[in-house]
Amino acid sequence: MESAGGVTPALQPRGPGRPSTVAPYEPEVARWLREDPDLPGVELLRRVRLAGYRGGKSALYELVRRLRVRRPVNGAGSS
Repeated sequence: MESAGGVTPALQPRGPGRPSTVAPYEPEVARWLREDPDLPGVELLRRVRLAGYRGGKSALYELVRRLRVRRPVNGAGSS
């Protein structure tokens, strides 16, 4: 889209969208994952819902994906 002067306006970066509904639960989820790194996502969802979370499971699962510590596969890196 061009302006009346024939110059295309520069796109402005968008600000942040809605605040995350899962963000307030991040410290608790991180603690649970430190205590038990193999805790299933569905169990984490159950726990945050008991704590009052009313958001969707996709937002929580994305948070869990970011927080999970990448662990080496058994035998990887050893000779």
